[in-house]
Amino acid sequence: MAGWKAAGCLANPMTPAAEAFAWRLRGHLYRRIRDTGTVPSRAELAAGLAAADTEIDRALRFLVDACVLALDERGEVWMAHPFSAVPTPYRVETPSGAYWANCAWDALAIPLLLGTDGRTRASCPQSGTRFDLTITRGRAGPRGAVVRLAVPVRDFWDDIGFT
Repeated sequence: MAGWKAAGCLANPMTPAAEAFAWRLRGHLYRRIRDTGTVPSRAELAAGLAAADTEIDRALRFLVDACVLALDERGEVWMAHPFSAVPTPYRVETPSGAYWANCAWDALAIPLLLGTDGRTRASCPQSGTRFDLTITRGRAGPRGAVVRLAVPVRDFWDDIGFT
């Protein structure tokens, strides 16, 4: 995946071995989230991959530049899309575990990514009406529900925390 680029995102050049490590870290990170429902810390990533802090730092920076994840002010993983490392209004419940999503869109993505059904208690931002946002056998519900995106998709990474 050398030179990986997404709309507005370009990872800094790295050696093939360093880039391969960054993608391996990403796989490890997502497996840990899937298995535990929580985003591991930098220290947990380093221990799980038997890697030096500098390797972890370089790999995380590469993944940030590639618009794969976002870090908080301490350099810990804040968002590993569609998962959130911090509690949000979007708690996704699945048969295998519960996960925090960054937004309603991500709440739909988590069960699809995991290949399972899921439910998120949500509220209509306009009326305040509570409802269940669901994925059942790969289909979103409730029928007729609308997820409004505050900004165009092409602009998500301009301020991913707002999006």
